[in-house]
Amino acid sequence: MSAIATGTRTAHGALELRREFTESPSKIWRYLADSEYLALWYGSWQGDPERGVVDVVLLAEDGAPAEEVQILHCDVRNHQLQVRLGTDQTAWQLELMVEAAGMGSRLVFQMLALDPQLAGSVGPGWDYYLDRLVAAVSGNDPASVEFEPDYYPALSPYYEELFRN
Repeated sequence: MSAIATGTRTAHGALELRREFTESPSKIWRYLADSEYLALWYGSWQGDPERGVVDVVLLAEDGAPAEEVQILHCDVRNHQLQVRLGTDQTAWQLELMVEAAGMGSRLVFQMLALDPQLAGSVGPGWDYYLDRLVAAVSGNDPASVEFEPDYYPALSPYYEELFRN
């Protein structure tokens, strides 16, 4: 399968990707906030989200590494989530919003302040994960979505050019 680069660069320099679904925003929200559903496409989390920090095990990565995720903002009613992945200067800040769109919903994903030097690997990575989400929601096997070579390195030139200064 040949993957398609879907990311855009916003006016404030964020990487933005969108996915459309026929399911309701509340159903898609479960795939972002519920550990059991998140594990289907990204990773499971452990901890107490009320404390504002959980540990996520990245199930699709070699060795299934764990990563601390700080919950910066979570608005369940409006299906909005802001998190920081990692704990040091290289931490990534993500914003996710699920909104009603037609008879279904749309996920708007943004990664703020993407280092242009990382765009060639990070952009394909988020396309990969969001396509795994689409597969999970549609009842297909997310494992059928293969990172190499379909996403990386195939989509790298697109994202490198997109974030070239």
